[in-house]
Amino acid sequence: MAGRQFVRLVIGVGVAAAFLFGGEVACIGTSGDTESGSTPAPSSEKRQFPLAELATATVAINGHVFRVWLAVEPDQHEEGLMHVPATEIADDQGMLFVFSDERVRGFWMKNTITALDIAYMRMDGTIVKTWTMPPLTWRTFPSIEPTMFVLEVKAGTFARLGIAEGDVADIPLDVFKARP
Repeated sequence: MAGRQFVRLVIGVGVAAAFLFGGEVACIGTSGDTESGSTPAPSSEKRQFPLAELATATVAINGHVFRVWLAVEPDQHEEGLMHVPATEIADDQGMLFVFSDERVRGFWMKNTITALDIAYMRMDGTIVKTWTMPPLTWRTFPSIEPTMFVLEVKAGTFARLGIAEGDVADIPLDVFKARP
């Protein structure tokens, strides 16, 4: 019983923090695929929005180009990269979450089996906060400042490429047109 109460408390604290900061908590990220010796099913079998069916774009940061799947609708924001193993994400791939306004946001890794780097960006593409998020955690990783875009890539990518807070992403005009 104490374990369930703790989980409820953790969820409640994350949701309360999102409301206090005027933001939102997005669920990104599988349980069940982590058993030793099991072969995970392709993510498309578990996802409401298979990656191959999402719109795509390219985003450049410091000369590094990322091919990104676009998460534009609230249901796509919620699903994020859930159930996607690292083998289905190339080193130059990621997901760009596109929101209709700037506000403080927070993401967690529920059902996300791949560790990810996350970059919160203002409307002008300026990265205001980055995190490296371990898989399957319910911890909320906040943007700290209002943001309109969120980029997720495989963990370690930002450090390897020297991408940091203050850098500016070149977000193509067609992404702005895709906004909800």
